[in-house]
Amino acid sequence: MQYFSIIDFLYGPVVLVLLIFFASIHTKRKIETSPEYRYYNWGLYVKLIGGLALCFIYSFYYGGGDTINYYHDGICMMNLFFTNPSAVFTIMVDGLDIHNYFYFSPETGYPIYYRDAHTFFVVKVIFLFVLISGGSYIVATLLVTYASFTGIWRLYKVFVMEFPQLQKQMAIAILFIPSVFFWGSGILKDTITLAAIGHYTYGFYMTFIRREKMLTSFLTIAVAAFFLVSIKPYIILALLPGSLVWLVQKYISQMPNKVMKTLAGPLFFVIAIGGGYVLLLNMNTLLGQYSIDNVLEKAVTTYKDLKADYYKGNSFDIGEFEATVPSMLSKAPAAITAGLFRPFLWEVRNIVMLLSGIEGAILMFLTFRILWKMRIIGIARYFAKNHLLVFALIFSLFFAFSVGISTSKFGSLFRYRIPVLPFFVGSLFILVYFRKRDLKAREQFQPKSAETGYLNT
Repeated sequence: MQYFSIIDFLYGPVVLVLLIFFASIHTKRKIETSPEYRYYNWGLYVKLIGGLALCFIYSFYYGGGDTINYYHDGICMMNLFFTNPSAVFTIMVDGLDIHNYFYFSPETGYPIYYRDAHTFFVVKVIFLFVLISGGSYIVATLLVTYASFTGIWRLYKVFVMEFPQLQKQMAIAILFIPSVFFWGSGILKDTITLAAIGHYTYGFYMTFIRREKMLTSFLTIAVAAFFLVSIKPYIILALLPGSLVWLVQKYISQMPNKVMKTLAGPLFFVIAIGGGYVLLLNMNTLLGQYSIDNVLEKAVTTYKDLKADYYKGNSFDIGEFEATVPSMLSKAPAAITAGLFRPFLWEVRNIVMLLSGIEGAILMFLTFRILWKMRIIGIARYFAKNHLLVFALIFSLFFAFSVGISTSKFGSLFRYRIPVLPFFVGSLFILVYFRKRDLKAREQFQPKSAETGYLNT
């Protein structure tokens, strides 16, 4: 109970009721013109439940952890704000380092996360919510969760705008996957980055695909990208290839001449991938420790750390590799499998792993069932049908590979992979939809046998 006060239990329920009330009003105003809003309230409810569950599990089961530490640092910033506002302004602009750490004192408390600029950026964001909450841990959790839901909802809207027939399926994929609304809620890095991915996807879709609300959508991309680069720059590395291919395929599909499409397609894809690679090389300074060279070295270092005895039982091994692109690509199947499906049920050691193991087993069953029915060639031919499908699959597989090859601990894997799941599961639903639509079309145009009534094959 050391993280809670009377404010949490008096102010918390009031804020929860107000958030639900505002959500209900918003839904009533939107649902007549946007029927997908029938899932808005339920999506928000499960996310708020996930945020509170995370809050209490870290407090009572783990007895501490990242979410507690971020809250603690937010309290330190709030205390400093009331004693020295100009110091807080300086820290918010310049960040926290050994030169301005002296602003803090035993009265304000000392921040834990000051050594890494990416981590402290999260503290700066959380501080604003802690300040609004009056220092309440529960209220700050509710406010962060509510704010982050805007990104998840926008991601859902993108998929629904492309596939209005799949509102229910996309709600399952994006709003109701347990690990996503648990690890993607509350006071964590992953909550903010998952919301930023949703805003980025929405902004990109509106700017370059639908070409609507151009100014605000482009600003959405810029702000979302700023948050991602400030917290987890490697997410930009995962988003960039899919974004470029998505854009190229969109404009190729608009070419009126089939011959031009055939000739331009491979050329534009090569230019997009080559341009993306050159862009990444020129972003090395911006990405810092997440630049291409450093990412390769970091992945190898993580693998070596896997051998340490203190991770035994809570880690996995995809095999040895070197800090080179060919060596890492040789581990792609194992890394993607880990990023999507592990832990396997026989690797489970506790209740949290069990829930993730069950979720991974269900996802693996659905994936291999689709692969068995459609085959790789069957799936590939649907790529030309929809550019969002291409973007979602490229991002989810590339991100799963990145997580699987650079993460060796199950505890980290559960959190790091949550951006993969909405895109990957959404892709599976799209593939099933295309297959059912094609089968239905074949049934309509294929004549039936007069004697049996069955389709002639």
